[in-house]
Amino acid sequence: MTKPNFQQMPLEQLRTYILEHRNDDEAFHVYIDRRRAQSSKQVPMTIEEAEADLQRRFGQQAS
Repeated sequence: MTKPNFQQMPLEQLRTYILEHRNDDEAFHVYIDRRRAQSSKQVPMTIEEAEADLQRRFGQQAS
């Protein structure tokens, strides 16, 4: 069985494919990469920045 071309598949169709083929890691990784590439709000974050952000968010919820 030949796999579809995930790079050329429309994103919504790829999402549907992943939901129907949950063990297909290749399709999942292509989907995540394409979603990240489309996201204009994504800002690269270091581990230290991520930890500080999580502490800020959880700290706000705890108080």
